[in-house]
Amino acid sequence: MAMGTFTLFDSATLWEADGTGLLVAANAFTGILTTSSQTITSSVGTLYSDLTAELTTAGGYTAGGVALTGVSLTRSGATTTFLFTGPSPTWTSSSSIPAWRWFIVYVNATINSHVKPLVGFALGDATNIDVPATSSPNTITITAPTSLFTITHSP
Repeated sequence: MAMGTFTLFDSATLWEADGTGLLVAANAFTGILTTSSQTITSSVGTLYSDLTAELTTAGGYTAGGVALTGVSLTRSGATTTFLFTGPSPTWTSSSSIPAWRWFIVYVNATINSHVKPLVGFALGDATNIDVPATSSPNTITITAPTSLFTITHSP
């Protein structure tokens, strides 16, 4: 199954434009999984606390997510490219990790008074169906594309 396209939340784009410093390689980025009952569009939600359907700690998943390491941020002219070059985030099922639909990235810190701001999201399955429950000893691995996203601006 192919993962969906990573999309920035509108708030992340606005905060980057206003100088908040959300997309800085030194920030502590974290990835989580939510169920299909989570309403997700680019304009919904700004903070981790706005999320209502994250998987609970059970079966090999830990609420709050996993740290995303190896952040790479490069700028060339008017284009900024952002990606994760570290190990892919994984969850290994110890019994059963429930079905999920959304992979969401947030900054696990307070930046410019924004507590745990949301960065972006992707469907676990590009066809917009739930990724089935993962039984033991299987692993969920999120593999980031070579370029998670790019931002191009006019100088």
